[in-house]
Amino acid sequence: MLAFILVFAIILSSVTLLSMTGFQAMQDYQEAEQLQNADRAMEALAVNFNDVIRYDGIEQRYGELALREGTVSTGDSGTTLNISIDGDRINETDPDLFADYGGDANATVNLGEFMYTSEGDRIAYEGGGLMRGHESESWSLVSKRPQLRCGDETAVISLVRVSADDRSIQSSEGLGFTMSVENRSSKVYNNTDKVNISVEESAYDDAWKSTLESGDWGESDTGVCAVGDGSGSGRVVVTLVEVDVEY
Repeated sequence: MLAFILVFAIILSSVTLLSMTGFQAMQDYQEAEQLQNADRAMEALAVNFNDVIRYDGIEQRYGELALREGTVSTGDSGTTLNISIDGDRINETDPDLFADYGGDANATVNLGEFMYTSEGDRIAYEGGGLMRGHESESWSLVSKRPQLRCGDETAVISLVRVSADDRSIQSSEGLGFTMSVENRSSKVYNNTDKVNISVEESAYDDAWKSTLESGDWGESDTGVCAVGDGSGSGRVVVTLVEVDVEY
């Protein structure tokens, strides 16, 4: 009888322990898989939305995202970038956004917010790229690089700025999003030597640092692209598309 009780207790304890650890492992796997699915869905959405940068004639794009108990939030305040050419900053506050270009100008470009959050994990569409992080931790990484290109003769900076109402929604269903162009500005700066992009404020510092250190942007200093042969023969093309996101 004693042996039976001991064997039964061992079996019962083993089943209980396995159930607890197994369920936790399954829950962790489910959460990780949900985040990966959200990342892929956000990347597909970003590729679709970025058509407003690639093609001047496109004024609107529509996409869907399965929230799965996650939350989507929008707003007009997000990562702030400074862009300067040969040491002089570009002014975003002009009606033409980049028309006035000088050392005394306000150079900040606020990229706004379009973000998916689930269990504290965040995936943010910023400037045309995707950044990942966690609301309770300082780390962040790049899922999709913004459209920043540094060539030997030409640097191209193309950014999407979300200017949307501050709102959020949580749902288990799929949700449709419409991105509409409100303003589009582009300017070519000739006779340049270098262009610099620096992050003034961001919840994704590590991700932006990694972006600006990679490729030719980090050749000398973080976020610096040298164009031309150093004699003022380079060219910088800057495009900013301001959009609203409705859902």
